[in-house]
Amino acid sequence: MAIGLIKYLTFRSAGRKFAIPFHDIRTVLVADKGLQPIPEFPAYFAGTCRWEGLNVPVIDARKRFGFESCEYSDRSCIIVCETNFAVRNKLGVIGLLTDTVAEMAEIDPEKLQPCEAVNAEAYTRYLRGVYVDADEVCYVVDTGMMVNDTDMDTVRSNGKPAEDD
Repeated sequence: MAIGLIKYLTFRSAGRKFAIPFHDIRTVLVADKGLQPIPEFPAYFAGTCRWEGLNVPVIDARKRFGFESCEYSDRSCIIVCETNFAVRNKLGVIGLLTDTVAEMAEIDPEKLQPCEAVNAEAYTRYLRGVYVDADEVCYVVDTGMMVNDTDMDTVRSNGKPAEDD
């Protein structure tokens, strides 16, 4: 391994390749029918799963990125990550429901390019950057941005009190 390379776990959703920094990942679970819905949460939350005694909120990557929903298969996974939630600048654990986990990749940080947001709705706000691997574009996910202030406003407007830290 060359010095300076960063390890990522790659996964696929809606035919696209994404990556999460390996140091953020706590475990990978098989996505089964055990997801419990979360009342009054945004539609892109698949529910919660149990991991090490915790109820972990799980985001459906397809829905979060605005792709068409599908039935998940026996290859579908939940990537459990520890992340710094941008909404509160606080560490927490979140799951990301994916079509499948692909592989571990090592990426030179100098090859990581910024994602240019073309408008406010572009899903690039959830990404740290993009790189090309064997002529395939791979998007690096910023798990801390997957839950944002707009979502918290939605929760508040549904009668849920805001949590003060």
